[in-house]
Amino acid sequence: MEFLGYAAVQTATQLPTVLVLVTGLVLAAVSRHRLWGPSRALLLAGVVVLLVTALLNIAWLVALPQLYSSAWSSLPAGTVARYSAAVGVVFALLHPTGLGLVIAGALTGRAPHTAPVGLASATGSVSDSRRVATRQPSA
Repeated sequence: MEFLGYAAVQTATQLPTVLVLVTGLVLAAVSRHRLWGPSRALLLAGVVVLLVTALLNIAWLVALPQLYSSAWSSLPAGTVARYSAAVGVVFALLHPTGLGLVIAGALTGRAPHTAPVGLASATGSVSDSRRVATRQPSA
């Protein structure tokens, strides 16, 4: 019974992250008109990597006490520590990879910024551009 309480607490602490990632995945998947090409692909890949990492993290947090109490109880402590370290390295690689893909998706596929008509250019002011546009030909 104590294990179920631990598992519920661990799952509950990770649930907001999973919900945000699922929401992000759905929004990225249905936003074809706003996100296109490599930007959308990178964003989707990043969110999927982060979601898989979060789900694996939940599975590891829930399974670890069971592994300690049953199968690993006969193993030397060093072996358990090596397995835990290996899992930690996998998480340490997956999380930044997912974040990097999300950031790359946010920064790729953007058109260069151009000033809207009527705003100041690098050489003149708004009032100068209006004067030029409304100047009447001389007679």
